[in-house]
Amino acid sequence: MTSAGSWLAALRRSTYRRVWTVFGLQQFGYWFSSIAFQWLVARETDSDPLILSLLYFSILLPMLLVSLPAGVLADTHDRRRIVLVAQVAILVISCTTAALVLLDHAPVPVLMACGFAVGTAHTLQQPATQALVVNAVPVEDLRSAVVLQSIAMNLARIAGPAMAGLLILAWGAVESLIAYGVIGLVALLVVSRIRNLPARPWQPDRQSLVARIGSGLRHTRTHPPAGIALAIVGVTSLFAISYLAQLPAVAKLASDNPATFLLFTSVGGIGSLAGVLTVAARPPATPGVTPPAAMLLALGTVVAALGVNRLLWLQCLLIGVGGALQFGIMTLCNGVIQQVVDDDHRGRVMSLYLVCWGGLLPVGGLLLGTVWHLVGPLAALTVNGCVAMAFALWVLRPGATRTAPLPRDPAASVPASAT
Repeated sequence: MTSAGSWLAALRRSTYRRVWTVFGLQQFGYWFSSIAFQWLVARETDSDPLILSLLYFSILLPMLLVSLPAGVLADTHDRRRIVLVAQVAILVISCTTAALVLLDHAPVPVLMACGFAVGTAHTLQQPATQALVVNAVPVEDLRSAVVLQSIAMNLARIAGPAMAGLLILAWGAVESLIAYGVIGLVALLVVSRIRNLPARPWQPDRQSLVARIGSGLRHTRTHPPAGIALAIVGVTSLFAISYLAQLPAVAKLASDNPATFLLFTSVGGIGSLAGVLTVAARPPATPGVTPPAAMLLALGTVVAALGVNRLLWLQCLLIGVGGALQFGIMTLCNGVIQQVVDDDHRGRVMSLYLVCWGGLLPVGGLLLGTVWHLVGPLAALTVNGCVAMAFALWVLRPGATRTAPLPRDPAASVPASAT
């Protein structure tokens, strides 16, 4: 049995275990589809960095376009039903894409369109799923729920690419896309069994979509340090981890073996899991952004080093350290935000988190790919790393406010949940 205060404590709750399983399956399936799309496009274009950037942009663009409306939906509609609808869409998209590839009717533009559809379905359910994670636990298990959520994401990041890579190397990308559909079906069955979620008081109003989104933005300003945490996530995605869009090209800098891309993906996942576990081992503290800002400073150094180095073992080390820092930043900022926001705005604020994370990532990837194409990897990665370091130093400047100014009663923000 897990004790209260343990980072495993949330697993005592049967409702949380189901929500956590659904979240993990969503992430696992996403990696299956992402690796398949990247593999197919890299094969067709000889790992062209600009085309790979466009693919990454296509898959993650919905996080920029759909996250905010999806956050409003999560605050105004049944969150469980939103997840159900999204999982049905994933089933349809995965089967359609697999059929197109099997019939040889999937050139690069079609793959990008299918990637956009996958990204849309994935984005639609994310604010609702992240809010359900918190709705499924009482206040004393909130920190545990957030940490376990990040662990599930990283377990999927490790196992997903590894298993997708094995399927692709043994049979082909079609099998990976079919597996994505099967994972979606399992998630659909699990979410249909989720019960006993707490009722969320909601007073309908006639505000427009834009006004509701604006309310989420104002909420982050009145609940510090949520705004700075979101800014750290945004800069991390835009500059510090945009190299993920170029991972096949980064792998090619060190080796001509196409399997190096899959190796880098798995190494990054292992590093990410290590970063989350390190965060889990930290004692509870007042919500603050000093630790993620320090991690961003280190991550900027890693990004700059990726452009200089060409040794395979050192690139693996940098990718692993980068993964650890990336998910350490995201997990810490997620925890800060979840602790200080109110539940009636949780979907909207978490949609802002998704915009800053996944929505800005394709923009950063496209920008990096364009600069890489024009002036080469050394200049592109060095500039990105320096921008990330400069912002981290600004957050860490003496006299800056980086913690919640007053203790908040989390019971006002997070509803209790039935076990």
